Amino acid sequence: MSQSPYLQYQQQDSTQTLREAMTEYHSYLRAIGRKTLTDDKGGDSVWLYHDATHAIFGQDTTIEGEAALDFWVFFGTTFSWALLMRYQQIPEVKQLSRAVIQQLGMFFIPTLYWRNRKALWGVIRNTRKMSKKWPFELPNNLLDKRLVDLRNEYGIRVLTAKQRTPSHATEFDYSIVSNPS
Repeated sequence: MSQSPYLQYQQQDSTQTLREAMTEYHSYLRAIGRKTLTDDKGGDSVWLYHDATHAIFGQDTTIEGEAALDFWVFFGTTFSWALLMRYQQIPEVKQLSRAVIQQLGMFFIPTLYWRNRKALWGVIRNTRKMSKKWPFELPNNLLDKRLVDLRNEYGIRVLTAKQRTPSHATEFDYSIVSNPS
């Protein structure tokens, strides 16, 4: 598995706006052959919120990056269980969960967290140092603020490239859930 490409939003002092970082994130998804998921009109903005967390916390979409993002969300945001439960009901999320179990096995997630524990502890440490929790249900006015300013305001310290690099990268065939759009 190749390492994820250099992404500007992963740099602590990125001067991109959150909106620009999310555009870069979507470009990254397309470059690696993944579908960019969007919210239904009139529904929850779950994908907007999810994609914003990738950008603000500097995470990619490797399985290890998604695991770290889980910890950022649980410990560093104002998430609600109700919204997370609705997220779990999205067809693409259900399909991905089934694919992970089918390809990697039922006990993969605990194994992933164990293998990735240094990064996950880094996330927990960083969330404890935050000055305030990131608003999971993202207010639109934050989209045009620079990442460096938002990270300073919230006390967010993203993981360094070294901290993000897993000791063992997981091979996973995302084609089961990806049709680039």
